[in-house]
Amino acid sequence: MKKRFFTLAFVVISTLCFAQNGYKKVSKYDEYNKDWALVKTISGTYGFINRKGETVVQPIYDKVEKFSENSEKYALVKSVAGSFGYIDRKGKEVIPTIYWTKHEATEQLKTLKE
Repeated sequence: MKKRFFTLAFVVISTLCFAQNGYKKVSKYDEYNKDWALVKTISGTYGFINRKGETVVQPIYDKVEKFSENSEKYALVKSVAGSFGYIDRKGKEVIPTIYWTKHEATEQLKTLKE
C-alpha cells in the first residue's frame, strides 16, 4: 500500500514539476497590447498569449516590435527567415512577412492605411 502511494505521489509531483508550457520567457501583460503578454519559446521565437494562457499570435517570429513604435494599430514583425511584415491588434498578419526590409513593409502598410 505504501509503495503504491509513493509511486502515485511521485507521478503526480513529476507531472506538476515537469509540465512545461514551452515558453522560455513571458513578458508583462499589457506591455504590447491590452491583455496580451509577449512570449519567447525555447527555440527563441516570439508570439503572444492572453491572460488565459491561450495563444493569440503564434510564436513564429524572430522579432516583434511594440505597436506604438510604428503605428498604434500595427506592430512590425520579423520572420525567422529575416523578412518583415505587420500584425494588427487582433493578432492577424495584415502585411505578410515577405518584405526584405523594414522600409518595404512600412510602404505596404501605408497602402493599407489609405
